[in-house]
Amino acid sequence: MKWSERSSKKVVEAVVAAFHEPAEESARRLSALSAREWERSYHWLDASGMALYFLDRVESSHIESVLPAATLKRLRGNLADNRGRSSAMCAEFAALNRSFEAAGLVYANLKGFTLSPESSPRPELRCQLDLDFLIDGAQLDLCRNLLRHYGYELAAATPDVWEFKAGSSELVSIKDHYKARPQRCVEMHFASSEAAPHLPFRDLRLDRLSRHSWGGLTFPALAPADLFIAQALHLFKHLCSSCTRVSWLLEYQHHVAVRYHDQSFWNDVQRYARPHRHASIAIGLTTLLSSRIFGLEAPPQLEEWTTDRLPASVRLWADQYGRESILADFPGTKLYLLLQEELRVNDGSWQQTKRNSLLPLHRAPRILSTSNRDNVWKRMRREFYQFHFVLFRLRFHVVEGLRYLIEVSRWKRRLATLRQLDPNLIGE
Repeated sequence: MKWSERSSKKVVEAVVAAFHEPAEESARRLSALSAREWERSYHWLDASGMALYFLDRVESSHIESVLPAATLKRLRGNLADNRGRSSAMCAEFAALNRSFEAAGLVYANLKGFTLSPESSPRPELRCQLDLDFLIDGAQLDLCRNLLRHYGYELAAATPDVWEFKAGSSELVSIKDHYKARPQRCVEMHFASSEAAPHLPFRDLRLDRLSRHSWGGLTFPALAPADLFIAQALHLFKHLCSSCTRVSWLLEYQHHVAVRYHDQSFWNDVQRYARPHRHASIAIGLTTLLSSRIFGLEAPPQLEEWTTDRLPASVRLWADQYGRESILADFPGTKLYLLLQEELRVNDGSWQQTKRNSLLPLHRAPRILSTSNRDNVWKRMRREFYQFHFVLFRLRFHVVEGLRYLIEVSRWKRRLATLRQLDPNLIGE
């Protein structure tokens, strides 16, 4: 089982450049790539979510002929498979929405299909793995009963997210990455208090929902400004972790471009973002990085209270490590820890958190669930996959942990230089 493969950086850069370069320049760059370089980069194309967006880009620019025949065939086959999966997920999505509305559930759809058309004009170009909902925390038990009717069972729970799964627990091969899966997953997000016992309380976003229409369906979603903020916060969360899908930044950038001249929308974004502690930094950093990678500008009305006011150390991280972290091969890097340290709350727990992130001592999560009904062969096969997954994660933690430790000294020197230029810049 191959969990990752080192991509060709030429392919990565050419794919990203295709979204902002003139078609002629992009064709020239793409035509210089060998079939072997493309083959090595298939894993990155899939893991980054860029494969189908890239296919759509080269076809709409009429330069697909510069790709190797095998690569073009693969991408088109993936699109056909993903179209079928998107259709199957849409049917499940519609059924769950009908059930929730009939039961009087107070909820909103999150991410996924709500991102069309502003972020993703064609949902079949997105590699969507689950369905996400925001609900009133007081209705969790009702929600659980509704999902049980469709075969879902609670698989994991945190103070603000319950994850439900249904269907087969077999590991999906990478060659079936875009096909409809027997596994189904739903995440229920809800607001809860920070203190034990984590009592639910109402999320204010549920008081200003909108009706979203797409593909002949109408369903409850976040207000447009709340949807944009949630998209930025979701991206920021991943920027503060080891791996961020490049396609999420592309979708965010498309959303910004669609709303570029909508002054009322940006006013709402600024107003609704105020209660969120890191919203301005999240939007600013996401806007900065997406603009740099895909070459599109953001409206000044947005930048003046976000990008232009980023703490100097956060902007320095974006300058030095942002592109590298985002375009890295799966499962990413640990350079995000440098960013996290600049954002940390001075509560004394950061050093322990950092140590746990550098080399986790807890047992690796199981990638496949077991059942008493499984035969010996199935059990052995699952343990084999689990063993290889543990080795894969161990290698990541060791290699990227050492790299982080080497980079720390360089980072501190850069911060010291920045502080010498203007002591007031750091920590502003």
